Amino acid sequence: MGKPKPDVPGIIAGTVLSGAATLWMLTDNGVLQTDDLGVTSALLLVAAGVIGLAASHRS
Repeated sequence: MGKPKPDVPGIIAGTVLSGAATLWMLTDNGVLQTDDLGVTSALLLVAAGVIGLAASHRS
């Protein structure tokens, strides 16, 4: 048996959904203003993607 391959579509979908949910919760609770969403959303999506990729390579 070879090394398991990461589920790339699952990682991308999970990254987008978790990033969107995080942004929605932060703006809904007044932590973020809508003017701040550009840079914040990019940082959250990159962080979630890195965590997802790191978790997918574990055996």
